[in-house]
Amino acid sequence: MNRLLACAALALGLAACGGRDAQDPSAKATAPAAEQQAAAAVQPAPAEPTGAETAAATGPAADGESVDDATASISPIAAAIAANTPAPSATLPSKWQSGQHFAPLPAAQPVSVAPGEIEVTEIFWYGCGHCFTLEPQLEAWEQKGKPDYVKLVRMPVVWNEVAREDARLFYTLEALGKTAELNLAVFRELHVNRNPLTVVSGNRVDTAATERKVREFLLSKGVSAEDFARTYRSFAIENKLRQAENLSRRYLADHTPMVVVQGKYMTDVSMAGGIDQFFELIGDLAARERAAR
Repeated sequence: MNRLLACAALALGLAACGGRDAQDPSAKATAPAAEQQAAAAVQPAPAEPTGAETAAATGPAADGESVDDATASISPIAAAIAANTPAPSATLPSKWQSGQHFAPLPAAQPVSVAPGEIEVTEIFWYGCGHCFTLEPQLEAWEQKGKPDYVKLVRMPVVWNEVAREDARLFYTLEALGKTAELNLAVFRELHVNRNPLTVVSGNRVDTAATERKVREFLLSKGVSAEDFARTYRSFAIENKLRQAENLSRRYLADHTPMVVVQGKYMTDVSMAGGIDQFFELIGDLAARERAAR
């Protein structure tokens, strides 16, 4: 039986940092340090999701043969093919509704995990207060709560100049092997110490001042000046930034934080119905994808 799936646009998170317009460095500042960094002016996303899902229609094959007709006289070759064909996706618990608790992406995106693993990608921005709130719980889930077959990938969103320089800082930490040690410290520097590390001057990012400020911060956390100089503007970091910008578009990342499971399904805390439901839903989506392999 042939099956046609058509999925409409992505659902918008109910409680998340705003998208491209809200992060424009030329926007009017409202927080204490906002004249230096658009990251301090975080606005909540609209209260209503905008995505919907179109249900698939199923019917008999074009030649009129039904499933029962086909299996009544299956050939040895067809049987061998069937034996090596992945089983269909496992059913999610009925409490999770597509288009309400999660939304399929219009097109599935490639993942970079080993066979048997499921990729869960968190899309975040250092300037997002909701991302800061989520980070400790995400770290705890990564260390003690997630299934062994789930690989958590953090991807900084790249919307504009400010987000790009914040993403550069994240990928510098990653390249230096300092993500686990310093990722939360960066969030605290911005949201607790009110010290934005990306410097905005005249509605533009001052890259030289930003580099000096980030260098000073990382050196204070034990990173050597040589490691910083070798990494911060390296070709590898520039390549990571290009990839993040491309994926930001392909994931339709219009707010943060959001999560994409196996390049197919987007959800966030508000869509799931709360933080506990959020992690439960991620686990159920990952389990379904694993069962489909």
